[in-house]
Amino acid sequence: MVIHHGAAMYVKDGRELSIGPFSGELEALVADAPAAAAHAHTAHTQFMIGVPAYMTGLAGVVVGIALLSGPIGWVVIGVGAATAGTGLGFMGTGLTHAVDAVNIHNDDASDIRPVVRRNNADR
Repeated sequence: MVIHHGAAMYVKDGRELSIGPFSGELEALVADAPAAAAHAHTAHTQFMIGVPAYMTGLAGVVVGIALLSGPIGWVVIGVGAATAGTGLGFMGTGLTHAVDAVNIHNDDASDIRPVVRRNNADR
């Protein structure tokens, strides 16, 4: 993963792909490492739950503050805040799984760096 122009990007074989709100193409990028693919699938699922829950919760808080007054407004604000907090939790664990997927894939990838041979004086 790299950050270019303020956006997080996946890099594989010299190609840069944007991540997006639901983990982007991570599952396809790490499919050759089964353990990484499992983490990528979990990340995608958690983002698919977390992002909408967070957005819905924030909308509930805004509606409760802006439009409703009295006890019902406080209930809507509370439910919205709880929903947004739950969404943040899912998004946080999704991010952890996405990073794990990238790290596992990179650890499993073959090392293609050139071999540096040392002469006897370097040892």
